[in-house]
Amino acid sequence: MPILSVIVPFHDVERYLGPCLDSLAAQTLRDLEVICVDDGSGDGGAAVVEARMAADPRVRLVRQDNHGVGRARNTGLRHATGRYLAFVDGDDIVPPRAFHRLVTSLESTGSDLACGNVMRLHRNLLVPSWAHREAFARPLRRTHITRHPLLVRDRMLWNKVYRRSFWESLGLRFPERMYEDQPVAMAAHVGASSVDVLKGVVYHWRLRDERSSITERRLEPANLRDRLLSVLETSSLLAERAPQLMPYFDRDTLDIDLAVAVEAVAGLGAAADAELLDLACGYLDGVEPEALLSLPFARRLMVRLLHLRRLEELAAVFDRDRDGRLWPRLSADGLVRRRWYARHPALPRPLAEVTGELALTARLLDIGWRDGLLCGEGWATVGRFAVEELRRMRVRVWLQERGTGDRMALGEEIVSPAWRSVAQEGGGAVPEHGFCFGFALDPAALGPARRAREGRWDLWVELKGAGLRLAAKVAGPRWLPPSVPAPVRLTAAEPPFVPAPRRVTDPAALRVPSRDVATSRPGARSRPAPDEPSRPGDPSRRGDAEPPFVPAPRPVPVTRAPECPGTPDVPEPVALPESPDVAESPALAESPALAESPALAESPALAESPALAESPALAEPPGVSQPPAVSRPVRRAGVWVVPVRGGRGVWGLRLRRAEAFVSECRLDGDTLLVAGELADPGDGDPVLRLVRRTDGEEMYFPLTLAGHRFRARVPLGDVDEPVGRESCWEVVIDQGRPLRPLVRTPARPAATVAGRRFQVDRSDDGTLMLAER
Repeated sequence: MPILSVIVPFHDVERYLGPCLDSLAAQTLRDLEVICVDDGSGDGGAAVVEARMAADPRVRLVRQDNHGVGRARNTGLRHATGRYLAFVDGDDIVPPRAFHRLVTSLESTGSDLACGNVMRLHRNLLVPSWAHREAFARPLRRTHITRHPLLVRDRMLWNKVYRRSFWESLGLRFPERMYEDQPVAMAAHVGASSVDVLKGVVYHWRLRDERSSITERRLEPANLRDRLLSVLETSSLLAERAPQLMPYFDRDTLDIDLAVAVEAVAGLGAAADAELLDLACGYLDGVEPEALLSLPFARRLMVRLLHLRRLEELAAVFDRDRDGRLWPRLSADGLVRRRWYARHPALPRPLAEVTGELALTARLLDIGWRDGLLCGEGWATVGRFAVEELRRMRVRVWLQERGTGDRMALGEEIVSPAWRSVAQEGGGAVPEHGFCFGFALDPAALGPARRAREGRWDLWVELKGAGLRLAAKVAGPRWLPPSVPAPVRLTAAEPPFVPAPRRVTDPAALRVPSRDVATSRPGARSRPAPDEPSRPGDPSRRGDAEPPFVPAPRPVPVTRAPECPGTPDVPEPVALPESPDVAESPALAESPALAESPALAESPALAESPALAESPALAEPPGVSQPPAVSRPVRRAGVWVVPVRGGRGVWGLRLRRAEAFVSECRLDGDTLLVAGELADPGDGDPVLRLVRRTDGEEMYFPLTLAGHRFRARVPLGDVDEPVGRESCWEVVIDQGRPLRPLVRTPARPAATVAGRRFQVDRSDDGTLMLAER
């Protein structure tokens, strides 16, 4: 008799059955039997099992007509001979040491069942299962569901091993329908004398792409009927044998199962089946009204409308909430202990309280460099509620450094709520009720100590007044405008280029034309160098004595934050692109005064000025002999102010140094072209490396180097398929050591290649990122 019997029902999962059986064959617990029950499959799943049987005598195949997974599991139980029982779905994966850990725990403690943590598997990406994250956050031996109520969420069979004698003593048997595991799993938890909870992952629960899975068919009437039957059966079990668990069960059931029922019934409207309504309302009849307060207001309202059988109104509310157009009016009661309510005639006042639900949501609508300042305009809402009562509120905006908590105030003003049409990630725009705010950052406020830390700063906003004080990071949809502005170099940092030391015999070659904006305008007065009076052309300034003087950086004018316009329309994002003519001109690139001026680095007018391009000051003076050839100067790493938007849309700043820069990023058909400059080209042959964020997968592409300049081509069709719904690749230049190039162009090209959507963007440290979504 084997120690463990593993029952694997399967139906039309040929694509996944092989990897599932391979994972069972790889178990470190060798003394087991695998009973595969073919539930009338129409594909080649049975042939997959027969092939495994020829190589592994522990595998057995049992066939039956298609009667559902419940009967298939009961069939497997009749053929099981092991001392312990386990269940595995034919499209899932079991980690190698899972069964060894579970059985060892039962042998050690004498508990009736042992259960472990779960990961969701999508293609080759593993993420924690939301249903198991909290319940399995810490290991527990010989506990019980009544002492660890979070196990109410653990309603699945397959992350467990059961003692067979315990199973038979309870007379457990699966109902022959879908969602058959929930009442059985709960009956086992309640009936067990003790349970072992393992923190380690023992099961990989696959999220399938096709619509053939039960989860993907959740809105079908037959599927919903079976789901509600299991809910009612489990509710009756707990009410009879563990009534103290009912609040936990109702909270999760309202949040998960009734959300599916609401969506299905709202889609059917008046055509909803009377039996489905009876099942849903039959469960809700036994739920305490206060349990609804655990739901967000919109879902609470829809569950209430379902219970009242007001189907047409339910469908209308569901559509408005789905489209972002449900904005109930907010009101308040009380002076000392202020409580907030959202109004709707279907909800009595005790069920309309939303005090704990109020939260600030803030996003940027516009950001860019203007006159040397980083200016932005944003929009803040208090959840999805109309806030007419919040007539005068104080809005503060600041930057806060991660780690240190250091703050930089950016703006403060008194605002009133207004309606505004705001772009949505799914397309189009919807009216929102909220508050406009603006800010302006002078980079000069970042002193030497802050620059030296090279930290990450998050953008925060606070709304205060009328008894409310809410704060939040400024975030927003990751792929909606505004675009991230280009980085600028701090004026107080070291110059970006340092010429190589040289001896020059011709004094005229040492003349450095002044590029100070303050002296280039008509009528402007000249300005001395920081340490001594300016003496251009003085023969006493020898090349072997000291380098040419560096003009002082121009002062940055201070302007106030932009005011919020009265129009409710979303303004078009304004991006001030960095001109490639300025960025790539050797004469300009070697000018410290220009390189250190954020306003000039970003000024389109400067880049397009023909007078500047033809300026005699940039040309060789007539009659002056050519100086000896000088090697190209080497860029030194300075501190840059990098506006960033993180993976979750959180806005902020990153202070960082850079040894590589991307100055061009564009699409040539189906190929991404990347060009830029390395501070030190080194002696080897660098390559361009793509590193996927989720799993560290790497891809390499050739990189051509000409002096300090590099260029690379990335055929988008060659990029690996995405993992999950979105894949993000960080671009790294591998030069024997990884260099993360700073992106100095605001371009965000996008392309669709063979049905795959690619988007180029900045990552959260200002480096180049390629995303597929």
